[in-house]
Amino acid sequence: MNARNLLLSALACSLLLFVTGCGAPKAPAKPAKLEIEHFTRSKGLPEEAITSLAAFANKIWAGSQKGLFAFDSVNWQIHQRKNTNVLGSDIIEDLKVSDNTLWIATDNGACRFDGSNWSSVYTGGRARSVIGKGSELAVATAYGVVYSNGGGMTPMGKDNAGLVMDEVTQVMFDGQGQLWVGTRAGMARMASGLFQNYTGPAKSVMGSSLIDVPASPSNCRLPGNNIKVIMPYQGMLAVGTTSGLTVTDMANTWNIYTAQHREWVQRAGQIVEDLVSGNSQLPGNVINALAASDNQEILFVGTDKGLAALRGSEWLDIATLMPGLPKAAVTGLAWLNGDLWVATGEGIYQVKKVSGLLSASDTTKP
Repeated sequence: MNARNLLLSALACSLLLFVTGCGAPKAPAKPAKLEIEHFTRSKGLPEEAITSLAAFANKIWAGSQKGLFAFDSVNWQIHQRKNTNVLGSDIIEDLKVSDNTLWIATDNGACRFDGSNWSSVYTGGRARSVIGKGSELAVATAYGVVYSNGGGMTPMGKDNAGLVMDEVTQVMFDGQGQLWVGTRAGMARMASGLFQNYTGPAKSVMGSSLIDVPASPSNCRLPGNNIKVIMPYQGMLAVGTTSGLTVTDMANTWNIYTAQHREWVQRAGQIVEDLVSGNSQLPGNVINALAASDNQEILFVGTDKGLAALRGSEWLDIATLMPGLPKAAVTGLAWLNGDLWVATGEGIYQVKKVSGLLSASDTTKP
């Protein structure tokens, strides 16, 4: 082959490599594993069995049955009745942040902390959840909602306000300032001193028959009526139940996510359990905690069997991204300065630089 032909062959090969790349197509880069730090007693955490988490005043706040702990990235500060007397009990039921205030529900009352001052807001018994906004205050109890709009505290329940059930599990204000209440038998929105109730479709056993119970209103599609957690999310509500998750406007949009689970069905005159496939990467159907990234690009979901994360319509591959995170019940979630904090019965996990996933495109399950 003469020099001219050799030159043409070399140019053709170079052009082919430029167009198609060298060798076989490159496999997509694997997602980087995120660094995880596990806080236990040996690393200064006063108690490992955590009941709730919140991010407030640039600190992580953790509730337990032995007090409330605040972490400033160096030390854990302990708040108990003996040094923070507005805590009605050392048993912390729930933590929320609203109106630039930390709201603390305990086994014997509720209080608030604005970053400088502590004050008691409810002393009438066990508070399962508490939230405030402006002049409004709502406390979830086993006997309804205790509510105030700047005046005295008024019990509001099934008999005097039409609440679907008196056993209230959650209270939360949505982005429009409306108060929502979660119970063990559905949800309710307060309007003009009364409750508008929402219950999803359900099944009930009557004798040897399984009866379908219709939703109310008819367009309600709550995946379950035992409400565990409510959080404003992307102009809607993220609602966690014991039967899955929904992101909804409580009217026409119901994005429902479930894990594999068992359901009661009637077959040949017998009521039996069927295994039902889920429609998501949720590891469990009992939703215990919710959190979101700063601009709500990612919704983090804590279940009875581990963590899940939804970015847009795609579920992140938690097993690959966070292999150090156990597949255990998640009891609390918080987002602070780009890190995700995950509470379990065996301490708290800080998943670092999760904010790096906000622009990533190769971290979802196929």
